[in-house]
Amino acid sequence: MSEKSKERVEEEIMVLVAELLLRRVKDPRVANVSITHVEADRDYSTAKIFYNVIGGAGDPSTVQKGLVSCSGYIRGQIAKRLRLRVIPELIFKYDVSLDRAMKIEELIDRIHHENDERPCGDEGEETEND
Repeated sequence: MSEKSKERVEEEIMVLVAELLLRRVKDPRVANVSITHVEADRDYSTAKIFYNVIGGAGDPSTVQKGLVSCSGYIRGQIAKRLRLRVIPELIFKYDVSLDRAMKIEELIDRIHHENDERPCGDEGEETEND
């Protein structure tokens, strides 16, 4: 199967899982989950679904348990809606990349703030030489 076809299937899985979590799954543990991306094996035996929690609400381990508990339903919906020979086993993984990006942005903001508060040294001052 071509790489483009694999990417298309991953995108379809991502959209479907996000839609199911938003509209169909009633488990409050997964109410604020955002799907960030999906990585499927070449043979579609497994699909890693990366997620984050919107607004940092909710304990990631509690959210993980909620996702695992509804994975059978989601997998069944994938089987109904997508025409795949093999329905992938779903593996949910917390996506830490957004958390890292926020921490880096905070550090950059702090550095800029500290530089703005630091008084200018002797730079730009003229000295008199007699």
